[in-house]
Amino acid sequence: MLILHEIPGRIRVYYETLVFSEKNCRRIQTSLSQKEGIIDFRIEPRITTLTVRYDPEILELNEVVRTLLVFQLYNDGEHISKTYVQGQKSFEREVQRSATSGILLATSFGLKLLGYPNVLIDTFATVFTGYTILSHGDRRKGRIHHPDILTAFITSFTLGPKKMTEVALTSWVINVLELINDYQKLHNHQALLQKSI
Repeated sequence: MLILHEIPGRIRVYYETLVFSEKNCRRIQTSLSQKEGIIDFRIEPRITTLTVRYDPEILELNEVVRTLLVFQLYNDGEHISKTYVQGQKSFEREVQRSATSGILLATSFGLKLLGYPNVLIDTFATVFTGYTILSHGDRRKGRIHHPDILTAFITSFTLGPKKMTEVALTSWVINVLELINDYQKLHNHQALLQKSI
């Protein structure tokens, strides 16, 4: 959900993924009609926007936003949106890839510390970490904007080709931080789902 316009007592939002089917429009109308403090609202199904006028003395903006956020989880068939289920599966795969990369990098650096460097493990750790980083993110929106990918490019230019395991490690650490952020988003999405049921 994206807030397009907001002034005290009025908010207009855009839903990128919500299908404004008849069923969803009825559910939104029912929900908003029953909410104390909502004065009126206008649903624009063709452009997937919703404009709500509310009484700021009864409802705070954050309460209105929380109510509107729940609508983005609606699906024609059920409350649980496909995007949440897909996001959860995608997150699980990303965690598995990141854990494998972490183990390979730890093995690579451990062998170097013990005085037994292994070029094959170094190469495999670097390649798999690259795969982990490049497979992170939303394909539709493009992955280049993720900090872990940007870090990979910057550190590879800065450190050079002889230090690719260090580049991989730096990028992997940023990838882990991104996964923590993704987990928080998924957790917030789940909390909204539970409130809406």
